[in-house]
Amino acid sequence: MKINHQLRALYFLEAVSGFGLAQVIWVVLLAGRGFSLAQIGLAEGFFHLVSLLCEVPSGMAADLFGRRRTLAASMAVRALACLAMIASRGIGGVCLAMGLSALSYNLISGTREAITYDSLLQAGRAGDYERVAGRMGVLYRASAVGCALCAGAALALGWRLAYLTDFAAALAGFVLALGLAEPPHGQAAQGTIREFRPRLRQHVAETGVFLRQNPAAVEKMLLDGACGCCAYFGGQLLQPRLMELGLPAGLLGPVLALLPLAGAAGSALAGRMGGRFRFRSVALLCATGIGGSLALAGAPVLSLALAAGAAATFWDGVLEVKMTARLNRDFPSDRRATLVSVQSMAYSLVMLPVSPLAGALCDRLGYSGGMAALGLGLLSLVAAGMAAHRCRKGRKRE
Repeated sequence: MKINHQLRALYFLEAVSGFGLAQVIWVVLLAGRGFSLAQIGLAEGFFHLVSLLCEVPSGMAADLFGRRRTLAASMAVRALACLAMIASRGIGGVCLAMGLSALSYNLISGTREAITYDSLLQAGRAGDYERVAGRMGVLYRASAVGCALCAGAALALGWRLAYLTDFAAALAGFVLALGLAEPPHGQAAQGTIREFRPRLRQHVAETGVFLRQNPAAVEKMLLDGACGCCAYFGGQLLQPRLMELGLPAGLLGPVLALLPLAGAAGSALAGRMGGRFRFRSVALLCATGIGGSLALAGAPVLSLALAAGAAATFWDGVLEVKMTARLNRDFPSDRRATLVSVQSMAYSLVMLPVSPLAGALCDRLGYSGGMAALGLGLLSLVAAGMAAHRCRKGRKRE
């Protein structure tokens, strides 16, 4: 396997994965079709219910059947999700499309990180993973910037044409995924179904043992899920909030482009940090930064709300790269995709109750109240986690 060729293909796939003309403004598109915020929150909650159920099985499929095939399947399902949204007429059709989108996300989540890390490991360059992951994060968010800049055009074109554009991008990603090489650590399982079943049981058992023996890794996953949930949903609520504060629809795209740019800057900074700072200090700084920024994003001043939203995305970009790199160093190669999927499942566990709750709060208190609740809730969680950590340390000393 030529590692430079493999990395270039992965970079292109990451850029295509980040492209989503309709995905960037899906809340605005659904609201424009007449759906209430409670219905939108329900659809988001259904997305995370499917994600919760399929996250770990999809990671196991990547470990046992091959990462290249799983990435290709992810792009194919993403294309189906776009077609389902185009054909939708009511909330049931929207939920179907969201469920397919969740499955696509599950298939790529964990698989992408695993094939990247194991490709570098095979080439003797595992130490470059954090830098490579930082570049991939920049490319993903830069692609989202391009989509955000076209948000005004997407609104003018209409939601059907916007999703048709995303369908074309998914087909391009399918072709790119098929061109990847499969590193040895992710080779597909061989043999009959009868031989596969005991291997699956063993895989599940060994994954459970790893999680039980590594509670610190589980805590990191939960913190990452909570921060990612608040940053993502806060960014979605910020879109209609800015228009509520007087932002013209024609400026929505250029203004929203600042958010993924801020996230790309965070990813780039994380890739350059290396090991100069303690991971725990960086993680706490990022979590506090996300929570405080979201609380400020509810301010009734357009410039302050936008700056706070960008700051939350920046800290989320830093945390995403640092957390993935830290956890990948601890994960065994033969279960890497499964364990990264468990990490993503933690995100879905948090999003499952938060999505409909935040939607209902926004219906009742407005966008500013919903974002303030997200920020203050995350800050409270960080404070509780720090107190629990100090208590455990005190007990160990005794």
